[in-house]
Amino acid sequence: MNLLYRSRCWIAFVLIALLAACNVKSDMDNMERLVMEIETKFNRGEDISQDTAIFQARRYFDVSDDAEMKTLAALYSGCVYWQQNDYDSAMKALDEAIATAKASEDLKLMEKVQTTISTLNGDLDHTENMISVFLRRRRMLNIILLALVATVALVLFLLYRAAQKRATIAELNLSIVELQKESETLAETNRDNLFQRAMMIYKVFLIGENKDVDKASFQKLKSCVCGRETDNAYQTILEEYNKVYPEVVQRIREHQPALTDAEFKVCILSMMPFSVKEVADILKVSPAMIGKCRTNIRKKFGMTEARGNIEEFVNQNISLT
Repeated sequence: MNLLYRSRCWIAFVLIALLAACNVKSDMDNMERLVMEIETKFNRGEDISQDTAIFQARRYFDVSDDAEMKTLAALYSGCVYWQQNDYDSAMKALDEAIATAKASEDLKLMEKVQTTISTLNGDLDHTENMISVFLRRRRMLNIILLALVATVALVLFLLYRAAQKRATIAELNLSIVELQKESETLAETNRDNLFQRAMMIYKVFLIGENKDVDKASFQKLKSCVCGRETDNAYQTILEEYNKVYPEVVQRIREHQPALTDAEFKVCILSMMPFSVKEVADILKVSPAMIGKCRTNIRKKFGMTEARGNIEEFVNQNISLT
């Protein structure tokens, strides 16, 4: 029984091997028939661009020892690629077919490969020229695409810079408006401070003379210092100053006639006393000009200190009472 059983196993193995061999033979026959059908269609001039089953046959024969079928499968795979305009894949397949045919040293097979390749587009040299033209066109297309991309990038960059410039200009305009508002606020504050300083000084003058506060005079000072019409601010202040000290202007003129009109104005306003900035605001000149006038006044008065107090010097050296 054991022997019989073993005999049946061998029989089973033999049957399986026979079936496998038949199946392998059947697959090979199918692949060979497929290659021959595509070869026939190509030789008749028919379109084989859709016969992509040849790629499966090429993979099948790629691992076989049948040099002829391996060569033909690669050859007609290249033809299918060629008609599909996939020239890169076509050239790889055709190169493989040429290499396989040369390795087989089969002259008839090499001649068939040469003839098939020549019929693709006249002759092999012309085919190579067509491929070169295709590659050149593709390179030109790539160059054009790169140029377009660079142009678009440049346009986008310029648009971005223009947008940045507009944003910067808008920010600057906003800053200018804010600075103008701050400047107006500061100017108003300066005028208010100057008016308050003038009022305080004028009150001191009135109190010193035991006179009642002249409200009309206050209103005139307020108009010339803080109002819209400030062109005659000095003249108004001088008139009000003379109401309290009527002889000051005359005595300063007599003591130092060399003073220019500008220096005289600065001297009178320094007697009240206003600061350099306040005197510049009243006379509508720069603080630097006021500083220069004060230096000339000290020199003409014979003051030895470069930054001496003009009001104190006049009070000590010129009788104002």
